[in-house]
Amino acid sequence: MILRLFLPFLLLLALPVSAQDVRLQAIFGTSAMFEINGKQRLLKSGKTSPEGVKLVSVASGYALVDIDGREQKLTLAAPVAANYEAAEKAEVRLNPDSRGHYSTTAWINGRRVNVMVDTGATSIAFNYPTAKSLGLDLSRARPMTVSTASGVERAYKLQLASVTIGGITVHNVDATVLGSDFPQVTLLGNSFLSRVDMQQQGGLLLLRARN
Repeated sequence: MILRLFLPFLLLLALPVSAQDVRLQAIFGTSAMFEINGKQRLLKSGKTSPEGVKLVSVASGYALVDIDGREQKLTLAAPVAANYEAAEKAEVRLNPDSRGHYSTTAWINGRRVNVMVDTGATSIAFNYPTAKSLGLDLSRARPMTVSTASGVERAYKLQLASVTIGGITVHNVDATVLGSDFPQVTLLGNSFLSRVDMQQQGGLLLLRARN
């Protein structure tokens, strides 16, 4: 985990109504350190400070905050912002591996898991051990059968509360859990991919939030 401390700049966010002074100080992992009205606040993604500043998400180099229902992107080295601006759509850039596959880290229901993009998969697909490690409740899932390279297998269909990659979060995402060790890597299928904008550019795979 690399802690990116601010050096020459702080980003000042002035609110005309509540007159809050919000400054981004540091980013690490999925958390960010702020100075709000002179007090230091460490917030995790999705959490709100006592002053009402909510950390929506954290990506490389910036934090997206929500104050009074309006979003603002704060960066470590940005000039001072005097007012609210519409936050840019979150974007994730993925490099292919030696086999041409695109892999990344996702946060599923708030828990971290490695995933591989698979446009041929109908939904996000887990193996059974991964599903259990993520705390997914299969007792409420719908039993089903699926055809794999190994034959017909028992599986479970359920809905994930949230899937986050970088600054992109999608809610209520369909997923399938296979009752075996297949697939070895969690597949990021079309139940997520169909709800973001996807583009290949110079060998990179670009994922962009739609809202």
